Amino acid sequence: MKFKNKKCLVYGLGKSGRSAIKLLNLLGAHVFFYDEDLKYINQIGYVKDLEKEKFDYCVISPGVKIIGNENIEALKRNRAKIFSELDLGYMFIRGKIIAVTGTNGKTTTCMLLYKILKEAGKEVYLCGNIGLPITNLYGKTNKDSFIVCEVSSFQLETSSLFRCDVGAVLNIKPDHLDRHGSMEEYINVKSKLLKMAKLNILNLDDENAKKLINNKKCIYFTKNLIKKGVFIKNNCIFINKTKIFDLNNLKLLGEKNLENVLASVACLSPYKIPICAYDKAISSFKPASHRMEKVGEYKGVTFIDDSKATNVASTINALSAFKNKNKNNILLLGGQGKGYPYDEIFKFDIKEVVTFGQEGKVIFECAKKYNKVGQTFLTFEEACKYAISKAKSGDTVLLSPACSSFDEFSSYAERGEKFKEIVLRFISEQN
Repeated sequence: MKFKNKKCLVYGLGKSGRSAIKLLNLLGAHVFFYDEDLKYINQIGYVKDLEKEKFDYCVISPGVKIIGNENIEALKRNRAKIFSELDLGYMFIRGKIIAVTGTNGKTTTCMLLYKILKEAGKEVYLCGNIGLPITNLYGKTNKDSFIVCEVSSFQLETSSLFRCDVGAVLNIKPDHLDRHGSMEEYINVKSKLLKMAKLNILNLDDENAKKLINNKKCIYFTKNLIKKGVFIKNNCIFINKTKIFDLNNLKLLGEKNLENVLASVACLSPYKIPICAYDKAISSFKPASHRMEKVGEYKGVTFIDDSKATNVASTINALSAFKNKNKNNILLLGGQGKGYPYDEIFKFDIKEVVTFGQEGKVIFECAKKYNKVGQTFLTFEEACKYAISKAKSGDTVLLSPACSSFDEFSSYAERGEKFKEIVLRFISEQN
């Protein structure tokens, strides 16, 4: 596909959109842009009325919702070829592409893959939903490079040209139903990655992922014993008959992180990776911020930041990591809801539920049905301060919100940083 002198529109000015603009300019295109949240800006190249403009190509950023979008329909009527920023980046990279999607665990799995490949001495790039747009890799890769790409449902929704050597679906739980409309459509979008991959990686322990088994070449991973694939035996991870890693050396908490490790091993099983690289990378791995991250401890009270838990399944994973200690958890829940029920959370024996934000009252009313002690607050800070005040020695104050952050914050990371700030200020004032 040639872009020189072509009229190109970039729809959405987030990080991915801005990276796409930079690449298209380098390719000699005539670049225009549109962003629904920046309707009143006055900048060269900004398009106000998409109905009246004609473009050769339109690159869609992940944040742009396409279902029911009149602007997208106008672009189609005007015969623009529409594709995603993921598609655009794919056109200009070389090497072995490992793409990972799933409701939970994408970032941790991709970071693990990156670290294992680094330990194995490979040239590796980490991109996609994890932070660095794939279009940023233009001119950097070669045939020996490994590209680890975290792929969200938002990116897959508008992608048609992207392809990968390995495509992994970690799990599929209810999430982003406010965007995709139904669980069925969400599953359909996630499963697109398997059609784009030469080799599929699937989680046999996740019911929705297991249903996606098809006729393509596939490697399975599971916590149970299987004849062929990646599995656990005698508290060790195996690839077929080869022992890869002793789980006694695993420092990550929870069943979900164990699945992430299995997934990373499965994704790399087609390649010649030394066992010592697996061992060194996995045993020393620390998850990214805001994922079951210990913020501090004061007089026997532990504070955990799991702000990345933006759906119910992720919060359940966090609670499962504590096993029989949930009766000592003061759980912070709330933010902006995504249209799913919270009942499953309250099957755990939680000491107290503290809710906040736009969805706070909805969650609080659900907790009451299960006779959970709790309080609800309008703001995040009020809820945090109350949770801290109620904590006693032996308790854990766990921020695992089960909601997105966009009612009060720009991202889950900003929400997590605010939690850290409140907790560390409290500890400092007590000393």
